[in-house]
Amino acid sequence: MKLDDRKKRLLEIVIEEYTATAEPVGSLKLSKDLGLSSATIRNEMAALEKMGLLEQPHTSSGRIPTTEAIKFDNLIKEATTVLSRLTNYASYSVSPEIDDCTVEEIKLVKIGKNKLMIILLADNGLVKETVLNNDNQIPDANIEIFNNYLNYKLKGMNFRDIYDNITPYIENELNNINDNIVPLIVELNGLLTNDTEVYVDGASNMLALPELKKSETLKKFLNVIETKDALKELVKTGYDGNINVYIGQETSFDDLKDFTIITYKQKINDKEVGTIGIIGPKRMDYKKVIPTIKYIGDMLQEKIEKKRGGKRKNVKSRREWTNKWRDSKSN
Repeated sequence: MKLDDRKKRLLEIVIEEYTATAEPVGSLKLSKDLGLSSATIRNEMAALEKMGLLEQPHTSSGRIPTTEAIKFDNLIKEATTVLSRLTNYASYSVSPEIDDCTVEEIKLVKIGKNKLMIILLADNGLVKETVLNNDNQIPDANIEIFNNYLNYKLKGMNFRDIYDNITPYIENELNNINDNIVPLIVELNGLLTNDTEVYVDGASNMLALPELKKSETLKKFLNVIETKDALKELVKTGYDGNINVYIGQETSFDDLKDFTIITYKQKINDKEVGTIGIIGPKRMDYKKVIPTIKYIGDMLQEKIEKKRGGKRKNVKSRREWTNKWRDSKSN
């Protein structure tokens, strides 16, 4: 079953609608948005359900996205966007390093005659996936066997341990099981690399600041958001679960000497789940900005905890996040 452009667009609409309303999305809504018949929409949704990307909470209801469809990093990106809008500064988020991740579950999903999606869920909520070109056409029965075997062997293992020992593991054990599983393991190993991701939002907010009228200051700011190296390094400092403030030279990065960085590092059950932060001028309104990032960080952590607990959360839209923050300020 292939994830073609129409299925991708349908899935995007379901995720957007569910994120905004927390309600199952029916075929009528999708039919209007896509200009397709309800019967076609129902067939496409049934196909996405077989692929493990949609689920139907009740027989008579519409569909909602599964954990694999709504990724963990969407929550952090949503919080990052709200943060930049509330503060009018640049905001960013940094994903956790793999050294803090252990395997929660591995899922293999056939998405075409010669394609196999590998989904890796970490114990801290991180979700990574890749698509394997299955030229050898692994039989459906073998996919289930491999899926069970990988979960049996790798669940609970640290990402770094798997990555460091994958070559002898393949040579000593997997080749004795089935040659077809070797390329699958190699592809899985690619998901375990330490590719910390940095997402930046609201950088254009900074361009109106008088500090960035100076070409040298603007150049340094652009270098920070383009390379992201300084932002990655900052998350390795400070305290977990607390607000960390770095003013000018306190960051030890020359490119940040004219700015203030405020971060909120988060951990759940002693596992790092990510960091959100603000980039602004040294003269920023700290009395406003610090409570704002704390409030958004607390909300984010609450949502992640609900997600980790396996409960279907009421995902709020950006407008709802903002309105709730404003209500808290007025009380």
